[in-house]
Amino acid sequence: MRQQSSKTTYLRVRLKDEVSVFYGKFRDRSDREFLNIAIQRFRQIFRPVYASDNVILLGRNLGFRRDQKLMKAFRNNAANDQERSLLLRVNTLAWAAAEALRLEGDFVECGVWRGFCSGVLTEYLEFQNLDRAFYLYDTFAGIPAELDSEKHDSPLFHEPGLYDRVVERFSRYPNVKVVKGIIPNSFSTAAPERIAFMHIDLNSSTSEIAALEALFERVVPGGFIVFDDYGWIGYLAQQLAEEAWARQRKHRILELPTGQGLLIKH
Repeated sequence: MRQQSSKTTYLRVRLKDEVSVFYGKFRDRSDREFLNIAIQRFRQIFRPVYASDNVILLGRNLGFRRDQKLMKAFRNNAANDQERSLLLRVNTLAWAAAEALRLEGDFVECGVWRGFCSGVLTEYLEFQNLDRAFYLYDTFAGIPAELDSEKHDSPLFHEPGLYDRVVERFSRYPNVKVVKGIIPNSFSTAAPERIAFMHIDLNSSTSEIAALEALFERVVPGGFIVFDDYGWIGYLAQQLAEEAWARQRKHRILELPTGQGLLIKH
């Protein structure tokens, strides 16, 4: 859920539930002002306008905003502007996770960080009442140097006490399992036999392919896999590796306007 950029500008467009955040190589203040003015002009012509996370949607229904349960879970879990900017990505995850409830199998997230996405999903789905488990895998100490060939590690991933805070965040969910360690080795500590939903956000092509190699056969037919960074230009190495991996198995990953990728296992 993190994009690399030289500068990040936070554009506070007057939309009901989200904060506009755009990632780019803004040369100076005039670049940021141009983007802000463009969005404001779009709002005068098209209604409604969704503008955030490098996505601008004009004159769309944005029906997910009518899902009050989702919007409440989103607001309850978003702790900062960066998280509040991710509504469109969260909507993808919520749709896939809710559809996955029709299938047998547990849920998996590879790459948890602070637990924002899984926090929204567990509240939205009232996961404590479900007869399935949610496995959350992360080092909780950044990307290991030997796996960070694309140089996507960040000091933010090395927050002191991160693992303990994530464990506390999900302490009210007896069926959520927070697993600390390097993928795929950490799967030997705990892993589901059948998977209905998987979210992959490891910021490393090596780690994401390792996760797929280890867990794909456990994904049930019709199961959903959402790749967080699949369409972002800064993560092209992940797309190329995952595209080739899926093609070998006669699958195709759909690149979404959000920058995510979606695979439904057949």
